[in-house]
Amino acid sequence: MNFGAAHDRGRHESDALTATVPVASFAQRRMWFLDQLARNTAANLLPLALRIRGALDVAALERALAGIVERHEVLRTRFVAIDGEPVPQVEEPGCVRLRRVEVGGVDELFDRELSRGIDLATEPPIRMTLARTAPDEHLLLLVVHHIAVDGWSWDVLLRELAAGYRGEEVTRPALQYVDFAREQRNRLTGARMERLLGYWRTRLAGVAPLALPTDRPRPPFWDSSGDVVRFSVPAEVVSEVDRVARERRATRYMLLFAVYQALLSHYTGQTDIAVCTTMADRNRAELADLIGPFVNTIVLRTDLSGDPTFDDLLHRVREHALKDFSHAEAPFDRVVGEVGAERDLSRHPLAQASFTLLTAEHTSVELPGLTVELVPPPLNGAPLDVFLDLKVVSDGSISARLQYATALFDADTMRQFSEGYVELLRAALAAPQTPIGELTRRLKPLPGRRLVEQWSRACAVGDATPTRDVPPFVVSGAPDDIALICGDHTVTYHELDHLVGGLATTLTANGVTRE
Repeated sequence: MNFGAAHDRGRHESDALTATVPVASFAQRRMWFLDQLARNTAANLLPLALRIRGALDVAALERALAGIVERHEVLRTRFVAIDGEPVPQVEEPGCVRLRRVEVGGVDELFDRELSRGIDLATEPPIRMTLARTAPDEHLLLLVVHHIAVDGWSWDVLLRELAAGYRGEEVTRPALQYVDFAREQRNRLTGARMERLLGYWRTRLAGVAPLALPTDRPRPPFWDSSGDVVRFSVPAEVVSEVDRVARERRATRYMLLFAVYQALLSHYTGQTDIAVCTTMADRNRAELADLIGPFVNTIVLRTDLSGDPTFDDLLHRVREHALKDFSHAEAPFDRVVGEVGAERDLSRHPLAQASFTLLTAEHTSVELPGLTVELVPPPLNGAPLDVFLDLKVVSDGSISARLQYATALFDADTMRQFSEGYVELLRAALAAPQTPIGELTRRLKPLPGRRLVEQWSRACAVGDATPTRDVPPFVVSGAPDDIALICGDHTVTYHELDHLVGGLATTLTANGVTRE
């Protein structure tokens, strides 16, 4: 989970990159390292499935897909390890072909194609599969490693797929992704890189883990099992979001993000809230039509101390976001290494919650004479404790996904979390000059917090009064020795130490104090 810990030595790599040597971008380098930790799994794969009804011209579809692979070299690039670093190797267009398979339905196709990863050293990063499920119905599944695409890339791919199927000529991009990668690696060196890293060293110094009240103790090692709760924000509320944000010289993103941070602060009891987000490095017009991973992770940190009004909080978010986004070029793995956050295999480094507001639309594609439907893929897992993903759809409403770690939370808890977000958003829009503490007062506590409050009340009943503090927990055995036995389950001293530490963090964050 600790990107920076994996390869801290990357900060000492040579800045002398010649114009002829192919290099991986910082995003590709990070994805490659993650892939080394999760070999032969679907953790880093991004699937896109289309259900196509009608008389499909398979030959035209094959030509359209072959054209996309030919025009975008990143879709036929392998990555071989040289001196511990990923080096791109571009293959000929013919290395990727549309495969025809027989399956009973979309679930079987997903199970078949997502049951194994992509070997980046020997395979291109894309698999293209077509299955006929009925006389007039096909399923097209594109499985691409994250090292080759981002969300924006799907829009480019679907647009070119439709044009190619219609027989239209599609212009080859002026640049290839490898050109961007080389320029990025040459640009982010020396004094420029040091200035960026220096900003984040100061900005994220002393950031504390987010302590949401969980339904279960945090495992000693990160469990990526996840699920998702879906909800929506009505169009009239989104319209009000835009009005309130505009009057305060803020953006829709800033206001929705401020509500998320206020909700996290309420549920954790913390006033120093750090949240991950992503930003695309497509800052030039010629990159708009290029397929590739242009996103970078940054951490936005906000001080909610002093029970500010929502207006004050939005002002704080706006001021910090403008500065943070202006330093968003710094590669996330380098930032993690520079900040020197405590290495903890049980959680994501620097931030345990994420927020995104998507503007890209890859919801449909029109092919002549056919009905095409985007099929939602199964969830690959949870990269963080909680991950709120918002997208404004065609009717003006927001389609929201709250992705969460099932090792920590129950579905009911996350449904209540999502309801709390919408309720707090409405309250903030109705009375933005009201203190956050008052706006959140009517929110239902999460089940984890309710349990703590019930224990606290139970402990207060009776005449007995504690006369001394509880002594600190001390691990007295060897880390791998068995500390507890319950039926067939055993817990080592190392695991017990992590469990007790996680419980202590949750209890103190939810108001449990001395006596």
